[in-house]
Amino acid sequence: MTSDQQPQRTGILRRTARYITGIELVIGGVSVLMILVLVFYQALQRYLPFESLAWTGELARFALLWATFAAMGVLVTTHGHIALELVDSLRNPMAVRFIQVISLVIVAAAAFGMTLEAWALVQTQGIVKSPVLRVPMSWVYIPVLIGVVSTTIRALIAAADIAIHGPIIAEVDEDQPEVAGL
Repeated sequence: MTSDQQPQRTGILRRTARYITGIELVIGGVSVLMILVLVFYQALQRYLPFESLAWTGELARFALLWATFAAMGVLVTTHGHIALELVDSLRNPMAVRFIQVISLVIVAAAAFGMTLEAWALVQTQGIVKSPVLRVPMSWVYIPVLIGVVSTTIRALIAAADIAIHGPIIAEVDEDQPEVAGL
């Protein structure tokens, strides 16, 4: 079954997810661009005759954190997260559906645990300031909290979508032997 044969999944949730995906991709892209610019500037600072700016390294580390967690939800939605691709090639669609749903529920459970921890960090780390910029660390953890909440919601929606509409089946090469006789 190719992607053209997959059932159409449209509606208000799909459009909302598309907008949220755009926002998360912008956050991730800006964060990666910040890392690129700041790290290049750090390398350039070694050869400039004036005093270097200490905050560039700190901001680059924060941007790495933000890019990572902003992209988590997008990866779950686009099936770019770590997956068991061997299982996707099983010939029994019900087995593939079951395994995909269970794996997404596990991802949602792990993301929910990270959501609780990120919330605790936002709540408790306001008194701690970053070493150079003196930004409250609770502010640094807010994008992390948003990313793990997005991942939790997206994984649950994807699990429900697969449970209702069927699995997302990878293209199987007909020359490949059947896996485990399924």
